[in-house]
Order: sequence, then C-alpha cells, then structure tokens
Amino acid sequence: MVHLSRLSPAPGTAPPRSPLRRVVVVCHQYPPWALGGLAEYAQRFVQCVQRERDDVSLTLYTLNCPANLPRRERHGSVTIRRPWLPSRLKRRIVAPKNHLALSGRALFALSLLAFNLATLPALVRARRSGTVVAVHDWQSAPAGILAATVLRLPVVYHVHNTEMTMVEQPDMTDPFRLIEINQRLLAKVAAQTVVPTPELRRLVVAHGWRADRISVIPHGCETTDTPAGRDPDDAKLARERERARSGLRAELGLPPDTPLLVFAGRLSPVKGVPTLLHALPAVARRHPGVHLVMLGVGLAGTDQGTAVDRLVTELGIGDRTHVYHRYLPQEDVRRHYLAADACVFPSRYEPFGLVSVEAMALAAPVVLGSGFSALISDGEDDGGPAALRMSGDTPDELAALICRLLDDPAAAARLAARGRTHARRNFRWPGTVTRTLGLYESLTRRKSSRG
Repeated sequence: MVHLSRLSPAPGTAPPRSPLRRVVVVCHQYPPWALGGLAEYAQRFVQCVQRERDDVSLTLYTLNCPANLPRRERHGSVTIRRPWLPSRLKRRIVAPKNHLALSGRALFALSLLAFNLATLPALVRARRSGTVVAVHDWQSAPAGILAATVLRLPVVYHVHNTEMTMVEQPDMTDPFRLIEINQRLLAKVAAQTVVPTPELRRLVVAHGWRADRISVIPHGCETTDTPAGRDPDDAKLARERERARSGLRAELGLPPDTPLLVFAGRLSPVKGVPTLLHALPAVARRHPGVHLVMLGVGLAGTDQGTAVDRLVTELGIGDRTHVYHRYLPQEDVRRHYLAADACVFPSRYEPFGLVSVEAMALAAPVVLGSGFSALISDGEDDGGPAALRMSGDTPDELAALICRLLDDPAAAARLAARGRTHARRNFRWPGTVTRTLGLYESLTRRKSSRG
C-alpha cells in the first residue's frame, strides 16, 4: 500500500525547488530579424516558456538587426538582449544589393563572429549553478564551443539544419568546411544535442556524431487563435475557414470556387520549388481553374527568387501562379492555410518542417515531399495517413497526389481531419517546452551531483 505522505510534501513545506534556474539561449535569429523558420521557432519557444514556466529565468541573445532595435527588452521572466553591432555593418547586412556580392557575405560572416564574441561576457556572468546554455544552429556555434570548453557550462546544441554539410546540392556551399567544423566540434563538446526527428538523428550519427548524446524532441506547432492559448472549436474554425476562402480569392481576383494550392517556405530547389512548378501544368490539365500561391523568399545571397520568376515564365504558368517574394505575418500565413484546398510542401530535405504541422493543425489537407519525416506524415489513426507524402522527387508523382485531393474533396477532408488530430496530439508547444526544459534540468542535476 502506498502512503500519500510518501508522495506529497509534508503540510506547510514547499515543494522541492527545481535545479534549473536560468536558461541562456543563443540564437542569431529572432523577430523582427527573420531569415526563415528558426526565428519563428525561437519566438514561439520563448513565449511558451514564459507562459508555462515563469519560475525559469530565460535570457535570449540574438543578432542586433535590422537597425535601431532596443538592446534590451524585458517581458516578465524573459529578457531579450541584442549585443551592440556597428550601425554601418547592420545597414550593409540588410541591403539587398549586398546579398549576392562576396563582400556582403563576408560582412554577414563578420557580423556573426562579432555576435558570438559579444555574448561571452554574458556567459561568464552566467557561471552559476542551475544554468544551462542552449545554442541554436551553426551560426551560434563559436559561443557554444567556448561556453562548454572554457567556461565549463552545460551546453545543449539544438540542430535545426545540416543542409550545407550533409545534403547533396545544398543551397549554400561550405568550401572551407568552416560550418562543418563548427557543427562537429560543438556536437562533440556539448552535454547534449537535440534534433527534431529520428531521421535527422540517424543522419548526424552516420556522419560520426555521438549517438549517446543525441535526444529527439519534435518542434511544437501553433494551434491557437487567442492569447490565452485556447484552440478554436470546430464551428469557429469552420467559420474562419469560410471567411479566409472567400476573402483571399476576392483579393486575388479569383472566382469563389477556384481550386487553390498554397506553398510556404524558402524559394529553393531543396524545398522542392522547381518540382512544384513543373507539376502545376499537369494539375491544370485536370483542374483548369487551379491557382498556386507561394509565400516566401529566396535565400539571401542567391538569385533563387529571380530563378523562380524565370521558371514560371518558361512554363507559361504566370496567369495562375502568385509568388509573393516576402514572408507574411503569422496571422496572414494562417489565413492562407485555411483558404487552401491543399497545402503543398515538396521538400527534398527537411529537418522538421514547422509549416507542415501548423497547416495540419488547422485541418488543411497537406502534401509533403520525400524529405519530411515519417513522424509527421504517418498518423496513428487506422483510417490512413495524416498527410500524403511523396516517395521520390518527380513532378508527375506530385501532380498525382495533388489531384487526388482536388478530385475527391470528401477524401481530402478526411485526410485533413486525421492531420489535425495527429498534429494537435503530438506537436504542441507546451509538450515541446516540457521535454526540453526536462532535458536541461537533468543536466543541472548531473552537474550538481558531480559537485
């Protein structure tokens, strides 16, 4: 028989204090400076920690871009710090004309080095018990390496992308192997490495990273529409969907019954953009009214955006393709997902793909590329998958999967319902934060036990 006195603290006594007292996050992207999904992840994580665990002090260090941002912001238990960066350097970094130039890339590398070095005084001050340093992606690796080796702080390396060093034909090359060296060294000295999918874990282990120090923690997805964090009920979501469908089509000058496909992400070959554009004529032959909306931009320092426009012209699909060439606020992205007959993310390589689970959580039918993890597409429902996933990278296969959804709206609705259940059950920010902070806490316990 188990006595309650063994499970609960004695009356009048406080519960044992968590050994985790503060987390120092080093992440070079944070809104309004956003070059992709990393900034969105960082913002959502910080907001959820503030909401779920106000007993943990969190300080995030990020690049001070663009110009004239406050160097310190305090929001309850969360502090955002942007170390000083010369204004002239910031202006050069954000100027589009510098993105393609070698000098522009060199300036960006210089700004990253300055950012990493500027975080060191703060990490020195953080050398107290109960502190964990969380380093996100390779751009912040030097700070993490120094924190682990010189300052002897427990460091957790969060891997968001290995595209430049572990994928064939990446968007950006690493001719001097600087990115690879930083990744390998940080993975070697970090107390733990966190990856979002089992597939990414297998990939980094195959490249020689220590398997016993790698934990899989999937990202969370945004499923709420209120500051209090409540999910909309089915009726409210249906009303929102109808408003989004009619409103977006009217803005684009399209008939109310126009089949609409939505893509969100980097306008890159790795994200499957050429495959999607080549598939669109085949979809249009079966569904002549179909239109495609593309949310996102090309990688800074490349001509990917121009290449997309050129391919649209060559394929003769300019009258049915809407390329925004910009990132939208999250509420506008949400509206596009709700308005879509299908959300299409045909990535050849995807470390996680936050856009996919966020679309699924809103009950949008989703088609995924072969680069996505089975963790996302394979639901737990015996009725079928949570999303359609390509087995290869051909326009014919992608067109066939899209047409399956447009041909049978009832089947598409059943897929969307399974996707919504799967996303909301398995990819929630509170769950991600709980597991992540639990890992941090285990490291502080281990450090305390070693004296």
